[in-house]
Amino acid sequence: MPREAKLFNASDGSAAKGFLRLSGNIPPSWIDRETKSRKQREPAVLTALHHLKRLRKRRPNARATIRAAQKELRRALREWDTAYRKECFYYGIRALLELDRRGKTRL
Repeated sequence: MPREAKLFNASDGSAAKGFLRLSGNIPPSWIDRETKSRKQREPAVLTALHHLKRLRKRRPNARATIRAAQKELRRALREWDTAYRKECFYYGIRALLELDRRGKTRL
């Protein structure tokens, strides 16, 4: 079962706030895990998007079905966006840690 992203939630997704709260390191595996998480959600976004486009084109008067498809697309996009923000959050903290340690970043 996946762990809750406490650092991400506690710092409201801000890398600067997260850096100040952090006492440790952000391993590269965290970034890789978030990238995989985002990539796993892309097929659901693509399917929902194609389904909505197909409904709008073939059945323009099916308002309830189109509304349900829009909700499904919004849900998939919200999940994808959260995964993307987490990935960027961990990249940002990693860059700030590297800047603090070396005085420059390689990222």
